[in-house]
Amino acid sequence: MLKRFGCRYSAWLPLLVLLLTTPLGAQADDSDLWSEACAKVDAGDLAGAATLLNQLLTDFPSSPKAPGAQLKLAYIKMKTSPDSVAEQLDAFSQVMTKYASSPEAGVALVRIGYLHSRTDTGQAVKDFEDFLAVYKDHPQSARVTRALGGLHLRNLELDKAEAAFDAVEGASGASTALVDEATMQSAFVKIMRFYASKDKTSLTAAISMFGGLSSAADAKVRAKSELGTAESLLLLGKGAEAHEKYKAAAQTYSSQPYFKGLALYGAAICSKDMQNAELAVIEFNAFLDAQAGSTLVEKDAAWRAICLANLGSYIQVTVQRNGALDEIPANGIVPKAAYLKGECLYMAGEYSEAQKQLSAVVSAFPGTELAESAKNAVARCRMAIGGVQ
Repeated sequence: MLKRFGCRYSAWLPLLVLLLTTPLGAQADDSDLWSEACAKVDAGDLAGAATLLNQLLTDFPSSPKAPGAQLKLAYIKMKTSPDSVAEQLDAFSQVMTKYASSPEAGVALVRIGYLHSRTDTGQAVKDFEDFLAVYKDHPQSARVTRALGGLHLRNLELDKAEAAFDAVEGASGASTALVDEATMQSAFVKIMRFYASKDKTSLTAAISMFGGLSSAADAKVRAKSELGTAESLLLLGKGAEAHEKYKAAAQTYSSQPYFKGLALYGAAICSKDMQNAELAVIEFNAFLDAQAGSTLVEKDAAWRAICLANLGSYIQVTVQRNGALDEIPANGIVPKAAYLKGECLYMAGEYSEAQKQLSAVVSAFPGTELAESAKNAVARCRMAIGGVQ
């Protein structure tokens, strides 16, 4: 038959052989499935990507791409089920169960630790400690070490927290930015040590560490370090130096409401402690005026929103789930500023103005301990007004 076609058609032979030996509907290989799945993820088609990744795992369970496919499915689950911690935990646990010896298993364990940190600090600590025991040279070791310090700090285990923060510098994958952040947190642990023991040497150590971060690349690290220095100076009884630090920080971070607010409030506290009631009134006013809203309730809500926006993403999720914002430091300083302004007006002999201010605190925050203190202060104002008359 080939002879019949003659030499004219002999060039078709290679093509004919190829067509006859290639099965119709040939199955995509693992690399093709992986590439197509990644492209769908980039395009936002998560469902399509998940289908391809599951096909890869079914058809090529021993493929080098399989652990990555299982891990990518877990990350897709984070996006498609953001409110279901249980589903996310299950997805990342499958990576560890099916591919325990793969590098992806270490990444999955880190994510499991972060997920547990939302609801179960003890389990999260165990997850991170297990990771560091097995994956000492993993690129995420430094980040996990810092996160472990944060969990110990949340549990007020200051020795463990400080040890973890100090260990970040020598951990694998420790960038300069990460080391700076851990150093800052270690310095704040030293301030907390002072609150626990009144040992002033911890404050001088904190000031030294904060000072070393004056040229940190991260503006937030610099801001927190400057505020930490000011707080340490205030606790050391160096009110004038602390006041200058707070004033300088308020100017430096005038475009950042969170740090500016903390600095203004800190400056007012310094003035009050130094018995400069008139200046303290002005500075408490500056803090309150910087918050949006016309009433104390509105200003309190505005400040709380600013605080929430400046928290880490996992803490934000926790706060939004259980309404635990009251446990976050500095979020409740609007009522305190309003109350202290009233106290300073009283100290300055402005009894009528003090009574108005403190009465506003009672009206704005009824049922709180601060409102009860304000009621007693209002009574003092009335007695003072009567005495003056």
